Amino acid sequence: MHTFSENSTSIYIHWPFCLQKCPYCAYNSYPIRDLIDVDKWKRAYLMCLNRAAQQASGRVLTSIYFGGGTPSLLPAVFVGDILDEIQKLWTLDSNCEISIEMNPGYVTEKVIASFSTAGINRVSIGVQSLTNEGLAVLGRTHTVQDALSVVKTCSKYFKNHSIDLMYAWPTQSIEDLKKELVDIFALDCPHISIYQLIIEPDSVFGSMYSRGEILMPDENTCTDMFDYLQEATDKAGLPSYEVANHAHSGLECRHSISYWKYIDYIGIGPGAHSRLTINRQKYAMVQESNPQKWLNSIIDNQHILEEVTALSLEEQCRETILVGLRMTEGMDVTRLPLPFSSVVDQKAYERLLHEKYLVKNGDVLATTIEGRRRLNALISYLVK
Repeated sequence: MHTFSENSTSIYIHWPFCLQKCPYCAYNSYPIRDLIDVDKWKRAYLMCLNRAAQQASGRVLTSIYFGGGTPSLLPAVFVGDILDEIQKLWTLDSNCEISIEMNPGYVTEKVIASFSTAGINRVSIGVQSLTNEGLAVLGRTHTVQDALSVVKTCSKYFKNHSIDLMYAWPTQSIEDLKKELVDIFALDCPHISIYQLIIEPDSVFGSMYSRGEILMPDENTCTDMFDYLQEATDKAGLPSYEVANHAHSGLECRHSISYWKYIDYIGIGPGAHSRLTINRQKYAMVQESNPQKWLNSIIDNQHILEEVTALSLEEQCRETILVGLRMTEGMDVTRLPLPFSSVVDQKAYERLLHEKYLVKNGDVLATTIEGRRRLNALISYLVK
C-alpha cells in the first residue's frame, strides 16, 4: 500500500459539466446548455492553482485527479496546460498518479491517445453496468459495446486503468450480478470500483423513490450481493482494499487512498472541497458550487468564492476515523491529533470489538467484513 510523507498533498480538479446528468447523481454537475468558453475557464483554474500554491508551497504532489462532471469532454490541450502549470508550482512525486474520469459514450481512440500524450497516466472509466438492462435503468447513454471498446482501447495506453460499476440497482437480482461479473472479470482490469446504488434525496431517483415509482433490492439482497462481491473479486485477484474498491497489488488508487488516510488535498473548481494544513491549523474549504458565479468571481474580480472553516482537533479526529475505517488495512490510531479514547464512545468501542465488527492489532484499528457491511451505522455508533 502507498505511503505518504508529512508534506504529501494531492490535487483534485473538478470540471462541473456533462452532456447529461444521470438519474442517480446528486453531485455538483450540470448538463451543458450553451457553448463553453474553454480559454476563460482555463484562466480561472490557473489563477486558483497559483493561489493554492501560495497557501501550500513546498508540498510534494502524490496525485492529480480530473473529476466531475465529465472531464474527458475537455480538450487534451486544456488538461496538458493545467498539468504544465502544476509542475511549475509544485514538486511531483516520482510516482505521481495523474487520473481522469472518462465516459465510454464520448471518447474515441484519438481522444484517449491525446490524454496519454498530455500527461495522464491513469483513467477511471464510468462503465456502471455491462448489461443493456442495467444501462437503461441507470440512465446511461452509452452501450455495452461502447464500454467494451473503450476499456480495451484504454488498456493499450494505460497500464493503470479502472472501471466504475454499480450494483443493487432497481430490478437487479443477485443472479444478474453473478452473470455480469463473469463479463467484468473477462476485461482483466487491474482496478474495479463497485458501488452500491444509494438513493440520494436530491437526485431524480430520489424523487421517484419518494413517489413509490422505483423499488430497490431489500437489505438482505444487498448484503448477499456485497458478500458475493468480496468472494468473487478475491478469486479474480482483485482483493478489496476499501469498502468499494478492488485492485491488483500495487495498482490501488493513490488519489483515493490519500483521502482515506486524511492526507492534505487541494480542490479546484465549482463545489470542490479541500482539507489543507496551513501553519499547523487544518482547514476545510469548499469553493462556490454555482459554475457561473465561480467563474465570474475569478475572472471579473480576481477573487475565489469559498467557505473556509478551521477544524477543531475533535473534528479532525472524527473525520480521520470516518475515512480511515473504510480501508481494509485499517487506520493507525496514533496518527489522531487526540487520544483515541477521548473521541469515541468507550462502551460502544468495546462492544464492537467483542462482537467482532472491529479488530485491533497493535496501534492499527480495522473493520472486519461484518463491520464493513454496516460501516455507516458502525461509525455513527462508535464516534461521539
